[in-house]
Amino acid sequence: MNKNKESSPSSQDIKNQVSAPAIGLLITGIVGAVSSLGTLISLVIGISFLSIPSIYSELPDDIPIDMEHLFQGTFAIGSSFVGILVAALIIFASLKMKELEQWGLALMASILAMIPCISPCCIIGLPIGIWCLVVLTKPEIKNAFS
Repeated sequence: MNKNKESSPSSQDIKNQVSAPAIGLLITGIVGAVSSLGTLISLVIGISFLSIPSIYSELPDDIPIDMEHLFQGTFAIGSSFVGILVAALIIFASLKMKELEQWGLALMASILAMIPCISPCCIIGLPIGIWCLVVLTKPEIKNAFS
């Protein structure tokens, strides 16, 4: 009987195992949101780090320079909005993960955190995402989610 108690971890043990990766996922989401929001703000006020000065670009005469910047800005603003939405989803999922709710959402957010261009992937998203996947796929952790 004592052996049976040791083999099944308590609810508190499981919450402790999930807590650190969930906090890492939360930080990943916050960094992604701040990064995307900073890019969006810089684009809106006209100080884009992504635009190429028209001096260096070779354009055909029939394409006005304003058109080039319009497409660059539109794409970058759209990418920023997508980044903010993904970051919000990662933040929400990390909070649910910490409470042992919605296993599938936590798993999806872990995968999203590892994808380049929509999260701070190589810096923190990739290692945190892998850590979350390892923890979430343990049978006792998966069974603990409601």
